[in-house]
Amino acid sequence: MFAISIIVGASAGGLAWVLTTLLPHPWPTLAGTSALWGLVPFGVALRDGVRTQKREAALTGVVTMLAMVAIWCALVASTVTLREVLLWTVVGFAAGALCGLAGYSARSRQRWFRALALAFMGGLVAGEGLYGVVLIGGPQWWLELVVGLVLPLALGRTLQGRLVALVGAAVFAAALLGVFWLYDAVAVM
Repeated sequence: MFAISIIVGASAGGLAWVLTTLLPHPWPTLAGTSALWGLVPFGVALRDGVRTQKREAALTGVVTMLAMVAIWCALVASTVTLREVLLWTVVGFAAGALCGLAGYSARSRQRWFRALALAFMGGLVAGEGLYGVVLIGGPQWWLELVVGLVLPLALGRTLQGRLVALVGAAVFAAALLGVFWLYDAVAVM
């Protein structure tokens, strides 16, 4: 039942590792960003969205994300701590489920579910890109920001749906930047 999720997730984890070793600086950063990893379970669940139920979509996202994490950890085993593996596994469950549900909802017949799903995924990617632009710097973050904002435009069904999802993505990205700032402030205490 989850064979495609495992194959796609494992392949994406392997590809992410290959890209981190092959791409010139600063582009390998994008191969390891959590928000871009979220596009993989989103895409798998989006593909299956019409045929699955919400619970199956969430599980599809979890299986896909955990397959990515497992392969990534196996390939970078010498540089990963047990604490990081545990953190990525816990986050993989939550992020995989949310991104899987977003992929499912992006195919919904209800336009507000579609718009919310696209706003969530676009905002997640754009928010991480915005964080990188504002606090880290580099062209790779601008690319991620653009990808996040283009996603709702590319996957929306109507002009109104695209615009609503784009505005939602921008709002979510700004809110996510605030969450990242708060996290950074607490982390340095």
